[in-house]
Amino acid sequence: MSSVDKSSASPENPSLLTGRNWLERLLISLITKRTPKCREVVRLLSQSMDVKLPIAMRIKLRFHYLMCAWCQRYQKQLLALRKISSALPEHVDDCCSEILPDSSKERLKQALRERKPE
Repeated sequence: MSSVDKSSASPENPSLLTGRNWLERLLISLITKRTPKCREVVRLLSQSMDVKLPIAMRIKLRFHYLMCAWCQRYQKQLLALRKISSALPEHVDDCCSEILPDSSKERLKQALRERKPE
């Protein structure tokens, strides 16, 4: 049971399973061993915006959400951003009708060429 992250049992974590008793700790331990870690979940959620994940991975993500409300919130935020940004291109012309002059574009290009790589 030592592999269970102690932060998941904190009172601030609003997850469904937070490790309050031995059964919950056992469930968390099993879920932790068979699902991706939070860093991997972030990568997978980003990837899922481009391609549909396999059903097995989507199930693993659902199980991960049982113990990690933060990843579930991140997923909801990504979906909200995607929905909002998909509506944006329809109204881009309404937001800004000004076009950058060619002289300004050339100055920007020159500044970027002169900039040394870090």
